[in-house]
Amino acid sequence: MVSATPQIQLLKQVTCPHCWESFDTEKILWISESPDLMGDSRLGNAAQQRFLPMRFNPATQALDANGFACHRLACPNCHLQIPRPFLEMPPFFISIVGAPAAGKSYYLASMTWRLRKVMPKYFHFSYTDADPEMNLRLQHYESQQFLQTDANILAAIEKTEVYGDIYNTVFLKGQNISFPQPFTFTMTPDKEHPLANNPANISKILCLYDNAGESYLPGEDSAVRPVTRHIVMSDAVFFLFDPTQDARFRRACQGRANDPQMQNNDSVRRSPVRQESILSELANRARNHWNARGKTRKKTPLVIVLTKADAWGFLLNTKLSNPWMAVPNTNVRALHTAEIENVSQKSRALLYQLIPEIVSAAEQLSEDVIYIPVSATGGPPSVDPQTGALGFRSADIKPYWVEVPILYMLNKLARGVIPAAKKVR
Repeated sequence: MVSATPQIQLLKQVTCPHCWESFDTEKILWISESPDLMGDSRLGNAAQQRFLPMRFNPATQALDANGFACHRLACPNCHLQIPRPFLEMPPFFISIVGAPAAGKSYYLASMTWRLRKVMPKYFHFSYTDADPEMNLRLQHYESQQFLQTDANILAAIEKTEVYGDIYNTVFLKGQNISFPQPFTFTMTPDKEHPLANNPANISKILCLYDNAGESYLPGEDSAVRPVTRHIVMSDAVFFLFDPTQDARFRRACQGRANDPQMQNNDSVRRSPVRQESILSELANRARNHWNARGKTRKKTPLVIVLTKADAWGFLLNTKLSNPWMAVPNTNVRALHTAEIENVSQKSRALLYQLIPEIVSAAEQLSEDVIYIPVSATGGPPSVDPQTGALGFRSADIKPYWVEVPILYMLNKLARGVIPAAKKVR
């Protein structure tokens, strides 16, 4: 059983961010520290042993069989490491879905980069890595996009792979099962927040899932690779739709956009599948899992994130400025939800005009759909004159609205984190 100081209140139950099993907090395992205690029944001979402790030191750290103080925790089902904040804060799960080349990696990097600044500056909430080791891949994306030593170097984020170290393999139920590696962040009010003296009621741990677009192709989700089943557990699903990959959108922008991704040529990498088929496959999987649990049409919010708005956003005839405003007698900003919903209506109308099947598929999947345009880079990519490949320079990247989908969902579903404006500005 985990011991805790009086200042820390543990949750009664924990949901594993890897295998999505829920269990009583007192059943949490600890990870041994002694180099002699190697070999785990779930993770293999190269992993440290997991154990249910019987002894603790005065600092409430479990002692392994060799007397080493331990500080890492693990799920009793899959034995994968669980960040300690999962024991102290309610989780908020979001699945990031999209076709290959839809821009998920760029979006995740820009969204995280912006939230690290926007949350404390405007809403007086910290936004920090719950476990830096689990977030290494996302930190690498951020560095590639925003922290190049030479800000004028042309760089591109590598494609998310279907296999590799972004998944964790566990020997469970007599077979090897691969689970996706989540990104996790803690969100807690800082000392300037009006509820700083009562953080337990509003603090959250955010858990994000990103898969390669190919993971959503028919047949790619199975009992041994349940890599997309987090969509059933999620509080919200973000489907990234890339208008530049659709010929109808490109035709609508003909002669008005200078983005090379808007050109009808074969030099630009595009998804090998139509994006609405990914959304339809997502709906089929969701229905299968919901039916197995005795549920019908899902009420989980679905956000259609319209990427690369810098290339086509002029079709909306709307300026996308920061959708928050000052609140009288407080230093916390409030989210202008009415403005976001107005942009959503315009975005839906545009989609329905050009690609009605996307709207139809989305609204069959969820009863609660919102459409939000974003730009992860703020401008078009540059073309490498030697290779012809597309890339971005850190000096040129100026993302906008990438944080809005998360802020909107936190306002909608996580009471007390992001307040809503009560009047029209």
